[in-house]
Amino acid sequence: MALGTHFNTLSPLQWSPILFCFFSLSCLNLKSSLNLYPDSTLTIKSQGDWAKNRYFKRIQDFKEDPIGYNKIVFLGNSITKGGGDWNKRLGTSNIVNRGISGDITEGVLERLEEIGYYKPLAVFLLIGFNNFFTDYNSDSEITPDYIYENIIRIRKRIKKLSPNTKVYLQTILPMDNKKYIKTTAEYPFLLPSYKPSINTQIEKVNLLLMNNDVFNVIDLASSFKDQKELLDNKLSDDGVHLNEAGYSIWVKILKPYLNRINN
Repeated sequence: MALGTHFNTLSPLQWSPILFCFFSLSCLNLKSSLNLYPDSTLTIKSQGDWAKNRYFKRIQDFKEDPIGYNKIVFLGNSITKGGGDWNKRLGTSNIVNRGISGDITEGVLERLEEIGYYKPLAVFLLIGFNNFFTDYNSDSEITPDYIYENIIRIRKRIKKLSPNTKVYLQTILPMDNKKYIKTTAEYPFLLPSYKPSINTQIEKVNLLLMNNDVFNVIDLASSFKDQKELLDNKLSDDGVHLNEAGYSIWVKILKPYLNRINN
């Protein structure tokens, strides 16, 4: 019996699994053809080798566990990633953690297609710290204005890809240089003699964010500073990354926003 003749004799019930398989494979092929994720051969401006390895390893994780629909995306670097299961922290079920250790504004700009495809309910963005966590004086382009403009570019790109997605920008957290040097590593750009300091540059970005009257901005930084304008010693074990006390404060700040989005 010819194959076409055999198909013509199938009942609707017999057709169902065949059609399901066909459309499922078609959807998978469509996602692949849309290039939702940056290719590992991509060169990202200002990205160091150590950050590149972490970036593309995490991108592979994202490919295997896509955002999905009707989600809220937390987008950022290791500080966002370090929150782990944000659903557990916030008592929700639709948050997706899209933090990548070492990521920079340029890296985020290269991974927004997945967000555009799934069109989440909201995106909470915290990015920019790692752009300054380097000898940025050797690159005259790495300035507060440049980082601010990249953050706004990210926001505009998300809104272009997904107009109904709410986008919340968050001010960049400061650091405690001395504590980081003591607990982790000493770099020339962390020493007091290095000017302008990372915190000075971050503060300028935050002022630009807070002074804009167009985009939604959540001022995280103010809640994490001590009297010296450094990252509060009680909220971090290394002077950069948050401990549980730090994440608890972040959760309290974000909870009202999540409640409004999900209710």
